[in-house]
Amino acid sequence: MWYRGVMKATVLLVMVLVGVSRAANILFMSGVPSPSHYIWLRPLMWEMGKRGHNVTVLSADVEKPPPNVTYIHLENFYSTMYNTSMREQLDFFELANDSPFKMLRLFDEFGLNLCEAAIKSEGLHFLLGYPQDFKFDLFVSDYMIGPCIPSIIMHRFKELPFIPSTPYNAPSTSAAVLGSFAYPGLVPNHVFDAPERMSFVQRVKNFFYDMYEMALHETFMHPEADRIVRKLYPDAPSSTTFYKNVRVSFSNVNPIIQYKEPMMPSMVPVGGLQIMPPKALPDDLRSVVEGAKNGFILFSLGSNARSDTLGPERIRNILLAMERLPQYQFLWKFESDESKLPMPVPKNVYIRAWMPQNDLLAHPNIKLFITHSGLLSTQEAIWHGVPIIGFPVFADQFRNINYCVDAGIAKRLSIQHFKANELVEAVSEILASDKYSAKMKQMSRLFRDQPESPLERAVWWCEWVLRNPEADLLQSKAVHMSWFQKYSFDVLTFTLAAFGALLVMLSKVVSIVKGSLSTGGKKSKAD
Repeated sequence: MWYRGVMKATVLLVMVLVGVSRAANILFMSGVPSPSHYIWLRPLMWEMGKRGHNVTVLSADVEKPPPNVTYIHLENFYSTMYNTSMREQLDFFELANDSPFKMLRLFDEFGLNLCEAAIKSEGLHFLLGYPQDFKFDLFVSDYMIGPCIPSIIMHRFKELPFIPSTPYNAPSTSAAVLGSFAYPGLVPNHVFDAPERMSFVQRVKNFFYDMYEMALHETFMHPEADRIVRKLYPDAPSSTTFYKNVRVSFSNVNPIIQYKEPMMPSMVPVGGLQIMPPKALPDDLRSVVEGAKNGFILFSLGSNARSDTLGPERIRNILLAMERLPQYQFLWKFESDESKLPMPVPKNVYIRAWMPQNDLLAHPNIKLFITHSGLLSTQEAIWHGVPIIGFPVFADQFRNINYCVDAGIAKRLSIQHFKANELVEAVSEILASDKYSAKMKQMSRLFRDQPESPLERAVWWCEWVLRNPEADLLQSKAVHMSWFQKYSFDVLTFTLAAFGALLVMLSKVVSIVKGSLSTGGKKSKAD
């Protein structure tokens, strides 16, 4: 097929270039079928190509590549996610009702289902079919997909330095790859809707969510990943053994704009990696936003939770709220045409299937951002100093908006149970004074005040690994410990058992002494 022919020619060209230059061969994998995951990692992929390295991108999302970048398509990932039984579990507007236990297991099942899809993917098999002597110098992958697919790649391409990365902002999720720790009394689990200052009951719940996640990785995720990997490579070692390949890790973290959480020394914070200088707006949007006398408000629920799947009642409430605020121009990212709407579009509402979000947030005429509270959207709003109204849907979106509310830069509403008047009141409160805007601008200034950009930091560490491919000294030994040892539950178990044994011994001694005294007393009376 033409696709395979083009790819073979590209591989041969890359091999020739490697032979005549000092450029490195870098493999990126963006396997999570979610545009936001791909968008976050894309600037680093393209920048490494721009610097002369030969970049191969194994991805569920593909587009026209810049120079030195080659895409290999994981062509069945989106269909696996949306056209199979997995789709029934991904009603994004109902996920908020699921318990954290269910969400944590769903995350692991999600990665394993995608690994099953990967071993049937033409794209992955094309990569695995590279010449046996072909060598990658670095592997960068989104670790939220789990250990299964990376293990297949690292088994095929031996001794491959690995940089696990994540667009998530919860360092505790790197426990499996970096040996990092969860702090149940300090930071809510990444799927738990709780404030940073948790109550005692919330901390009890959080403790069990964290421990369940750790145990689930060891007893379910890794054994299942090993089973799938060995369908391709029966002699493959456990997926846990490939953590020795980790050199550093990239995480979408910046302590200014999120819960404060200790990080392992190998974790490099690159929060806001995806934020690029704004580009010119398309003509239609430029005309709308520049004609908004009192400013405009952007409404977008991101790339997964589509606005056109909200249902008639929610859509009607949103449009009614917009209609009751005629002084403001609204831009709504709505993925279907207007015929799908339950009422006519108000005059002050402009609907478009796609919005250049970062470019709009950078526009001086924007007043407010109504969002699903996804991390990338939240970071871009803070970077550009735009106050937020959040409709969190699932997972980390709760912690994102909870932090912003506590910081005084946002209001939170429920997408499940809101009415038009609630949205009107929230918009009116935020725009009635400069309170929210002033605090957001202060946070924006602190977020931007860095010695280098997140992209420059990520590039430097990629090239550090290329210069020092065997340097594994930053990796913690905790990655090789079970959660039971890492959190000293074995020590606590021993201590409690020893204390219990001591109590039993003391009880027996007391019983013997009492018996002796009782016997002695009876003898004295008899005498």
